[in-house]
Order: sequence, then C-alpha cells, then structure tokens
Amino acid sequence: MKKYLFFLIIAIAFCSSCQHKANNKEAVANDTIVEEPAFRVINFTEDLTDCGKPLVLSDIVDNVEYLKLETTEKGFIAEIADIKMSDKYVILTSFMVDHALLFDRATGKFIRTIGKVGQGPGELLSPCNVGIQNDSIVYISSTYTYALFAHKITGEFIKKIPLEPNIAYPNMNFIDDYIIHYPGSATGDGTYANAYVQDWDGNVIQESVHRFPGKFTKSLRLEAPSTWTYKGIHNVFSCATDTVYAVTKDSIYPRYYIPEGKYKREILDCATNVTKDFYENAIRMGTFIETKEHLLFSFCLGPNIWDCHYNKSDSNISLWKYTRDDFKAKKGQFSGLINDIDGCSYSKPFLSYIDDRDIVIYITPDNADEIKKIVTESTNVKFPEKRQQLLELIDSMGPDDNPILAIYKLKD
Repeated sequence: MKKYLFFLIIAIAFCSSCQHKANNKEAVANDTIVEEPAFRVINFTEDLTDCGKPLVLSDIVDNVEYLKLETTEKGFIAEIADIKMSDKYVILTSFMVDHALLFDRATGKFIRTIGKVGQGPGELLSPCNVGIQNDSIVYISSTYTYALFAHKITGEFIKKIPLEPNIAYPNMNFIDDYIIHYPGSATGDGTYANAYVQDWDGNVIQESVHRFPGKFTKSLRLEAPSTWTYKGIHNVFSCATDTVYAVTKDSIYPRYYIPEGKYKREILDCATNVTKDFYENAIRMGTFIETKEHLLFSFCLGPNIWDCHYNKSDSNISLWKYTRDDFKAKKGQFSGLINDIDGCSYSKPFLSYIDDRDIVIYITPDNADEIKKIVTESTNVKFPEKRQQLLELIDSMGPDDNPILAIYKLKD
C-alpha cells in the first residue's frame, strides 16, 4: 500500500501541475544533477516539533566575502529593493531611485545608472526587479508595466519585451537567450501560473500552469512562488501543487513534492470574505536554499516562523520553531541556523540570494551598530580574520554611505 501511495503522489505531481511543452521522461533521464533520485517526497508537516538541536551556517556555507559599494551622488542607495550579481557586475534597484545602479563586482566602484524614468519609448515608470545575463545585458521590470526592459551593460536601451501572462513584478532567470519568469498569479478562471519560458519577442516556449476546479469571480488568494537555482537548474515551489519544478528551456519537471497537508490554505477568490484565521492557520512558504547535501526552507504558520532542514543523504527532516518575538530577541538568528562563519546577523531574515550560489546580508548605516555588537559578541567563528575585517569595514562606514554586502558562498 505504501508503495502504491508513493507512485500515486508522483503521478499527481506530474499530471495535476499542468501543461508542459516537452517530454518529461526524457528531460529527467538527461538531468545533469547527479547523485540524486529524480523525485523526492518531503512530508514535513507530519510532526511539527522543534528538534532542539542547532544547525550551523557552515553546514551550507563555506566562505564569506565583503563588498563595500562606492557612495557617489549618482550612485546613492536609499534602500535596496532588488539586487543581482554576475562575475563582473552588481546591479540593483533602490527605493526612491528612478533607475538601476551598476557597480563593479571586484571593487564595488560605481559604474553607471541604467534605465530612464518616463512614459516614452523604452522609459520606465519605476524600476522594480533586475536581472543580468552573460555580463552583457541588464533586464529591468517596471511598475504597472507587463514587460521587461532590456539594456546593454553600457546603458543603451535595446527593447521592451512583453510578458505573458500579464505580470507586473516578475522574478526572473535566464537560459541562453530565453527568459524565465514566475508570475505566481491566479486569475478568476482558476488558472495559477507557476513558470513561463519566453523568447525575446515574448513568445511562450514552455509554461507550467495549474487550473483549480470551481467557479471564481475574481483572482485567487494564493502565495507567490519561491524560486532558487541549484547546479544551473532553476527551481520553483508552487503553492498550487506543493511541488518543486525544475525549469529548463526544453522541459519543466518535478523534483520535490512537499505537501502542506492539513495546513494547506483553502482555495478562495478575493471576492470571498475571510477572517484572520484564514491567513494564520495556513502555511506560507518562504525562502529555499539548496546544496549537494541539504535543502533548507522557511515557512510561517500562525504566530510562529519555522525552519525546515531536509538531509538528502538520509532523508531526515529537522524543524525549528520560533515566534516573531523570539526572532527579534535573537537578532535575526534563525532558531536552528547559527552564523558560525563570521557571527554576522541582524533583525531581518538574511536568507536572500544575490546570485545562483550566494546569499547576502546588507550592512547599512541604520543597522551597523546593531550588527557590530552582534559580531563583537560572537564566539567560535570559523573565520575570525573575516570577522575582524567586517568590524573594520563597519568602523569605516559613514552616516550616508552605501551598504556593505556580506556575501556568503553556498557549498558546491
């Protein structure tokens, strides 16, 4: 019976997710991710109990480096809205700044602004998310505009690329000359969009959508998808099917089934009146991080925040629970995740990707004193010389300086 149920789950994940314009079996057979089965089931809700043991950052991170972004009149950062990094560049958008900002990856030196605000051809209303491809092309999404604006790295506008379906704030990845975006939108006809692969003309090459049965009058109350990249394979967790899909230019296929069980939110549309319990008694997925041995993800349930760690080697699941007050008291240290690399942490979650294999903490004039205190009091760090370097950088920071990026290198 257990064997039957397992294969039934796999069948559901393959079939209920949707429309894929490729041969999934062939794609899985040609998968470049080695030493892994094609599909895993992670039943994390079967026993929501804090494991009571620590998970240290050095389990998933093997080094850290710091990059001080140069402060100039044209390159001033109010607060980072979105940021991406390539081998040569750092590109970001900032709240209340009407263009993207380009910095040198090695030195942090400000290079130029990219994009222009306005309503003419190639002009933005307000820059939102950014992407960078092959150290040569920058993509910017614009508020209330269902398109990406492509620019040369030298700043020249190339073209406006329409997005299908209409999505104003797309999270994006790239494969060769193709754009992946993750709408996470759920329309009134019950269609939930997980991922789309498009070419430069806006033509859809691959798509992953799920259609909920029933009658709805407005868009559905669903969470946006969580995305990450592992070994060159782009991944998206769909709250529609509780499934992690790998996205390539040739196929979209399932890698993990992570059922939310009895904590899964009821599917309703925005016209339905709901109470506070509708949001608090259901799981809301957060950030995923993946290495060769580990899959780590966070989620909210009621007043608590949880970390879940899945060990790929033995399929063991560990959980850590903490309240929002605990989170503030711990200065951002995840209950199970202790920063033993350099001791750096602060009162906001720092599991934020800057590129495929790096996560980042922003040190700003506003949080510098708080972080300095935490770093100074940290003990038993793997890289004491890095901790000292960070403290010296914080001491050199002026009241109007741009952020220091603490960039943590994920294993493998």
